[in-house]
Amino acid sequence: MTSELTKIWGILSPAERRQSVGMLVLVMLMAIAETGGVISIMPFLSVLGRPNIIQDNPWLHALYTGFGFADRRSFIVALGLVSIAIVLGSSVFKTITQHVINRFIHLLRHTISSRLLGRYLHQPYEFFLEHNPSVLSRNVLSEVDQLLFNLIQPLSQLVAQGAVVLAMVLLIFLYNPLAAVAFVVVVGALYAVIYALVRRRLARIGAERQDANARRFQACKEVLDGIKDVKVTHSAAAYQESFDKASRLFSRHLATGDTLSQSPLYLVEAVGYSGLILMALVLMTQSSDVARVLPALGLYGFAAYRMLPSAQIMYRGFAKLRFSSAALDAIHADLQLPADESSATAAATALAPHREIRLQGVTYAYPSAPDKPVLDRFDLTIPAGSSIGIVGRTGAGKSTLMDILLGLLQPQSGTLSVDGVPIQAGNAAAWQRAIGYVPQHIYLADASVAENIAFGVPPRHIDMAAVERAARAAQIHEFVVGELKDGYATAIGDRGIRLSGGQRQRVGIARALYRDPPVLFMDEATSALDAQTEQALNDAIGQLSGHKTIVIIAHKQASLAACTAIVAIDATAPVAL
Repeated sequence: MTSELTKIWGILSPAERRQSVGMLVLVMLMAIAETGGVISIMPFLSVLGRPNIIQDNPWLHALYTGFGFADRRSFIVALGLVSIAIVLGSSVFKTITQHVINRFIHLLRHTISSRLLGRYLHQPYEFFLEHNPSVLSRNVLSEVDQLLFNLIQPLSQLVAQGAVVLAMVLLIFLYNPLAAVAFVVVVGALYAVIYALVRRRLARIGAERQDANARRFQACKEVLDGIKDVKVTHSAAAYQESFDKASRLFSRHLATGDTLSQSPLYLVEAVGYSGLILMALVLMTQSSDVARVLPALGLYGFAAYRMLPSAQIMYRGFAKLRFSSAALDAIHADLQLPADESSATAAATALAPHREIRLQGVTYAYPSAPDKPVLDRFDLTIPAGSSIGIVGRTGAGKSTLMDILLGLLQPQSGTLSVDGVPIQAGNAAAWQRAIGYVPQHIYLADASVAENIAFGVPPRHIDMAAVERAARAAQIHEFVVGELKDGYATAIGDRGIRLSGGQRQRVGIARALYRDPPVLFMDEATSALDAQTEQALNDAIGQLSGHKTIVIIAHKQASLAACTAIVAIDATAPVAL
C-alpha cells in the first residue's frame, strides 16, 4: 500500500499534488457534513418517541423556549424539517465534492497521458527499436485509464469513504463505546480476512490482464496496418483468433477483478442487518419502553446505512489498488525515463555544412546484438555541395549508416561531425533542421496533401508557395492540381491509401524539399517510381547538385547518375568507385 501511494504521488505534478491536498480537505468537510446529517435525526426521534424529553433535556428545552414554539407538535415538525434540510444540504455538498473529485480525476487522465506520450517522444531513436509501438500505445490510451479509474479514483473514494466511516464510528463511540468497538472488530475482521484471501490472486490476474491488453492492441494494430497483405494472403482468421484470445482473457480478468472487489458486499450487508436486529433486542432487554429505544435504533440504523456502503467502497478501493498495481508500475517506470536532449525543440539556426560532413572511426552495434557491429571503425568524408551515392550488399550497413548520418543513432565509438563540430545530443536537433530525408517507405498521415508535404506544420501556418515549389520539384504538382478533386486540400486517407505507391513516394520527396534544406538524404527514395517519373526526378535532383549536399542510397544505377562520387561499403570501410 505504501509503495503504491509513493508511486502515485511521484506521478503527480506539483500543481496536482496541491490539488490533491485540496481534495482531501473537501473530503474531510464532506465527512463532517455526513456526520451532521446522522446527528440531526437524533433530536427528532427523541422528541417523537418521548415528547416529555423537551423538559428533561436542557439543550432541547433551550431550543424549544428560545425559538418560542407554542406546542410540542410544531417543535417536532421543525426538528424534522431541520433534519431534512441538513441531510439535503449534506447530499448537495457531497454531490459537489464528488464532481470536483471526478473533474480532477478526468483531468489527470489527460495530463498523465500527455506527459507519458511526451516522455516517449523525447526518447532516443534506439528506444523505439526495442519497444513495440502497440505496447506504448496501450500505455498511453488504455493503461492510463486503468490507472485513473481503477486505482486513483478508487483511492480517492477510499479516502472519502474512510473519513465517513471514521466519523460514524466516532459518533457511535460517543453514544455507545461497546457498540462502536464491536462494529470495528466484526466488520474490519471480515474485510481483512477476505482481502487476505484474494490479494495475491488480484495481483496475478492484474499482471495477466496487462499482458492480455498488450497482445490485443498488438493484434489489432498489426492486422489493420497490414490490411493489404492480410487480404491477399487471407490471413484475417489468424489475426482474428489472436485478437479474440487476448481480448477474451482481458475481459475475463476484468470480470474476475470486479467480482473479487465486490465479494464481501452481500455477506457484510447480512452481518450488518443481523447486528442491527441483535442491537435492537439488546436495547429492548435494557428497557421495555420503545420510546426510549427508538432514538438509539435510529442512530445505529442511519449510521449503518451510511457506513456499510462506505466500508464496501473502501474494500473495493484496496482491491483495485492490488489489481491495478501492474499498470501503476509500468506507467511510473516510463514516466521516470530520462529525456533525450536531442529531441528537444530544435535550435533556431540550422547546423548546415559549409566544408564537409565526416564520419571518423564509427562503430555501431544494435543493443540486441552488441557483439556484432554493423559498422566497425568506419570512415567517410562527404564534401559540402557534393552528391554521393552509397551502394553495398544487403546487410552491409547502408540503412544503419543513414540513421547515424541523420543523428538518430549514436555510435558506440567514433564521431559524426559537421565542419569539425561533433554531432551529439545537445546539437542533434540543430543538425536535423538542416536535413531533408526521404526514406524507402513513406509515412503519410490521414490528412490533406498539403499537410503531408508540410508535415508537422499546423494547417494555418503552412506556406502554400513552399508546398507548390516542393511538389513541382518532386514531379507531383501536375497530378495534384489536375486529378485530385480538391487539389492540395484533398485528404489522402490513412497512410496515403488513396494514392499509388509512386504517388506516395513523390509526396515524401516533396516533404523533404518543403523547408529547402541544404542537405538531402535519400534512402531508396525512387524505388517505387516508374522509369519516366524516376528519370524526371533524377534530373531534378541533378539540378540541385552543387547547391545542396546530397547522399543517395540506391540499387538502381539510374538513381546514381547525378552523383559526383559513388561509395561501396562493406561494414568496415568505404570504397570509392
